[in-house]
Amino acid sequence: MRKTEEKSVIILAAGCGSRLKSSLPKVFHKIGGLSLLDHVVRAASEISPEKIVTVLNPKYENFISVINENIVKAFQPVPKGSADTVKCAMDKLSSSDSGWVYVLYGDIPLITAKSLDAMYDVAVSNENTAVVVLAFDAGKDQNLGKLEIGEKYGTIKRIVEAKDLIESDKVVPLCNAGLLVRRDVLNNLLYKIDPSGATGEFYITEIVRLAYQSGFDCRYYVSSKEELSGANTRAELATLERYFQDRMRRKILDNGVTLVAPETVFFSYDTEIEKDVSVHPYVVFGKNVKIKSGTEIGPFCVVEGAEVKSAQVGPFARLRPGSEIHDGAKIGNFVEIKNSVVHEKTKVNHLSYIGDSDLGKCTNIGAGTITCNYDGFKKYRTVIGEKVFIGSNSALVAPVKIENGAIVGAGSVITKNVSENSLAVARGLQKNVRNWAANFRVKHASSVCKPENGATMSNLTKEDEKKS
Repeated sequence: MRKTEEKSVIILAAGCGSRLKSSLPKVFHKIGGLSLLDHVVRAASEISPEKIVTVLNPKYENFISVINENIVKAFQPVPKGSADTVKCAMDKLSSSDSGWVYVLYGDIPLITAKSLDAMYDVAVSNENTAVVVLAFDAGKDQNLGKLEIGEKYGTIKRIVEAKDLIESDKVVPLCNAGLLVRRDVLNNLLYKIDPSGATGEFYITEIVRLAYQSGFDCRYYVSSKEELSGANTRAELATLERYFQDRMRRKILDNGVTLVAPETVFFSYDTEIEKDVSVHPYVVFGKNVKIKSGTEIGPFCVVEGAEVKSAQVGPFARLRPGSEIHDGAKIGNFVEIKNSVVHEKTKVNHLSYIGDSDLGKCTNIGAGTITCNYDGFKKYRTVIGEKVFIGSNSALVAPVKIENGAIVGAGSVITKNVSENSLAVARGLQKNVRNWAANFRVKHASSVCKPENGATMSNLTKEDEKKS
């Protein structure tokens, strides 16, 4: 058994992914709100490698990983195959001849650190091992390369690329999804790889055949097709999303969360939900969401960039980035909260928009209330104190402050600060004109039904006008 040795990771991500029919390279498409490439970076980061080198097309040199800011970038100007891609990364690694190098693919996003660790365990279990292949059973899929099993148990002779397969090849359905290569072997054999007779490309998978012919053992570790599937079409990308969501649902359920209808709830890669939370059907969690114990999320809610602490949300609510919902608060149906803090026991129950606002404790926001936070050029903040009552259908024009205990009358347009415990009413005075509606109908009798009381314009006397 070898002692723990230095590990480095090379991620191949220079392809264009033309089969997706997209101007965006395949590895930058997303599942669970995270690019395929960053999913691989995430798994690689969890094994604490000495260095992660990502090989990109030079057009995408501005790529910044949201998972690991310390990744090193290398570039492949002209695509010549996976072995050439690895060559582009070699000068970014240390000059050491010891340790191990993972060669991973940027379009296999569901790969796990558990499998990477298992590959290493296989590698160091035998002194003569030079290569470990991460494999999965692809069944009858003809578009993937296959492994040829060696004479010695648990070893392989080579990997045959799909374009090079012929009927006489003695291969098994196991397919390559990544390599772990001893550093001295990689240094020695990488530049001895010849181009494929079928495509003229240099394949990194040839390292297995060369190592085997040099007297080394090449072994494999098998994981599931769900974990190691890639995406070359939009349909396959949708399948990866389904696999990812199923994985997240299992994780969330195992953490003690109630999902009433798990198959209808969608998560981001970084969704955090504590135990004893209830999530009803048809809820979508975007990036950067934290839900604390005791929260209930009603049906048909969208939550993104928000933190909810033991509150009630929904149904049909939307929480946008920067929102904080505190203990005992209620965010009801058809309410949108954006970049706002809703403090303890405050209610925004119906048909409201609260943007760029601070709502104090035990405040009630009436139906139809909006905070007018944008003047077409800049955003402004609304501050509402504790135990404030905002009447229905009110518009609060920011910047404005409504202090503790104040009441705003329904239908008000508030443009000035409201002092503590004051009543603010800002609406036009109501005027009732008697018989006006009846006379209006008579005037337009040709297009509407006549009034039942037979009222005419002459009914509206000067005395009636005076009374009105």
